[in-house]
Amino acid sequence: MGRRISAQPHTPTSSARPSLDAPRSLASSPNPGSANLGPPPVGGPSKRANRAALREYYNLKKAGGTPSLEVTDDSDRVAEYSEVPPSELDAAEFDAEAALDAEKKALVYDNYSKLISATETIRKMRANMDPLNPMASTLDPAIAGIYAQASSIREELRNKVAPPDSKERLDGDAAARKRRTRQLAQEVLAMPERLRGLVKEGKLEEAKTEWELPRRLLEVWKEKGLGGKDVLECIEEGDAALTGGTGQNSQRASKESGRS
Repeated sequence: MGRRISAQPHTPTSSARPSLDAPRSLASSPNPGSANLGPPPVGGPSKRANRAALREYYNLKKAGGTPSLEVTDDSDRVAEYSEVPPSELDAAEFDAEAALDAEKKALVYDNYSKLISATETIRKMRANMDPLNPMASTLDPAIAGIYAQASSIREELRNKVAPPDSKERLDGDAAARKRRTRQLAQEVLAMPERLRGLVKEGKLEEAKTEWELPRRLLEVWKEKGLGGKDVLECIEEGDAALTGGTGQNSQRASKESGRS
């Protein structure tokens, strides 16, 4: 009895060669700010944003049903409580949006500077060419046009980029830090309600993961004496949410919210 050979045709596997149709990187895009970066990853605010949120003096208003948080203490030493060593990104004057915009303009400025240098090199090479060569004379107008255009664009970019120590730049950085601090505090104080929703949907592990970083930040605030009873209530509500409870403070906050 001979071997039975399957008549099923062999299907070749797909090629492992990478596709050449990959999208351009954001760095090469003329307008990287318009690229869709997608939603931020789930897991709470970053550690860097958490530390930066404690370095200013802000009065946070009560929004929705969440308690308010008032930061009234100097928090420049909050980095001592962090597991991550501070870097230049944690400086009080650092602003991510302004830094990205300045980096983008500086990159364009640098590219045009390189273009000017390349044009100068071509001009020197042209000077060493045979003057009797008919092709040499046709390069002069093109080289002059490229050089003039690159110089004009570079000077325009130089005028648009504000100096780092200018009042306009400093005011913009302070306003951006204030917005980020308020947003961070509101997100942290609203976390217990989100945890209760996740537990209700049966996503207990996801709720525990999301609670780790905000709870650590709240503990730092409590140790520094920031936020008062609102911080203690938020910690209690978050812990109770993971066990299916609501917490006495949460019930009291809900009643106060209902009266208002």
